[in-house]
Amino acid sequence: MLKMESKKATLALLFILSISLLPVFGSVEQREFTPVENMEAMVELINANALKTESIQSNFIQTKQLEFLDETIVSKGKFWFRKENSLRWVYETPYEYAIIIHNGKFHIRDGEQVNSYDIESNAVFREINDLIVGMVQGDVANQDKFELAAFESGNQFLIRLVPREADMRKVISEMEVYFDKDDLMVSEIVMNEGESDRTVITFVDRRINETIPDAVFTTGY
Repeated sequence: MLKMESKKATLALLFILSISLLPVFGSVEQREFTPVENMEAMVELINANALKTESIQSNFIQTKQLEFLDETIVSKGKFWFRKENSLRWVYETPYEYAIIIHNGKFHIRDGEQVNSYDIESNAVFREINDLIVGMVQGDVANQDKFELAAFESGNQFLIRLVPREADMRKVISEMEVYFDKDDLMVSEIVMNEGESDRTVITFVDRRINETIPDAVFTTGY
């Protein structure tokens, strides 16, 4: 049961952690990105911004392309993030599913059913917690479980992450995290699963450093 729930949480991020209205972008070369000359300087900028970010609220749109399906699966939802490590990630359409992280607990709400786990006592959920929070907050450059490469265009930075561990690569072969240069916030996450499956999460209507009440991070909210 625990293994199944951890896989569902990871896939929800595939992610889960965002459409027929938006293009599914191609390779780095097609988007006119070039390697970053000074990766340390870029990382310092992103990390400094993450440190001063107390909360994030955003809508997201997720598109998923699967090899065995001709159509693109489109999901929409919302997320809230508040330091330290409080997060609510909710799919609203076409189904209801939520991941809630708060006070050291990892909750998965699937319809009316809620399963809760202690993050520190379970290595799987601890890693998922670190990955989700790192992605949302923009603290991806310090993810030591990945090989990193950095690129930039005129208005964006891109960090490409390839999992070091073989088990993780079975789920996610590669991730691309895009940051807008004007505010250094994550605007898009692309996850490649194997050779042909692909998930794109685009964040829209972002609001930074607004007050988020504790009630948002309860399973009944």
